[in-house]
Amino acid sequence: MIRQTVLIAFCLVVLPAAGNGAGTLAQVAATADLRAPHRVTVERWLVSKPMLRLATEKDCLNVEGLSASRAEYGQSYQPYYAIGDFNHDGQPDFAVALVNKQKSSRKFAMAIFNGPFNQRGTISPALFSKGMDLSGGGLVVQSGGRLVAGVFQSDDCVVLRPRGRTYLMKSCL
Repeated sequence: MIRQTVLIAFCLVVLPAAGNGAGTLAQVAATADLRAPHRVTVERWLVSKPMLRLATEKDCLNVEGLSASRAEYGQSYQPYYAIGDFNHDGQPDFAVALVNKQKSSRKFAMAIFNGPFNQRGTISPALFSKGMDLSGGGLVVQSGGRLVAGVFQSDDCVVLRPRGRTYLMKSCL
């Protein structure tokens, strides 16, 4: 009986990750790489957004750019998850890229959540921007906690600057 329980738990973690990200179990598997408070925040926020799922490395079509970014930022670099003090309040914030499963082009969205995070409250992102194309890039935290989203190793990107409780998107060019 113990053996069956272990096998079932193993399947809940592995099988959904191999799919296209649809469904609650897949969303839990996709959030496994997030830090615990970030995972809880995203999972709660996504409950009412069934058309969205977290972007994964498989959504990145720019393999060479991802490889170059990992050479620069470290092998643990995740293209669609970034942590930093983006709004300069002394609290860690985080950003995630998402995919709208109902769209075939410009299907990416980005959400930035300002810290601190707790297990009790439901939190809304400080910025939610949709209709983006991050298939050739991702999210990068530069010096000073500056968050950049766009194509790897290029000027085809946006800088996200804090403005009050939200963020302003400015072209990198």
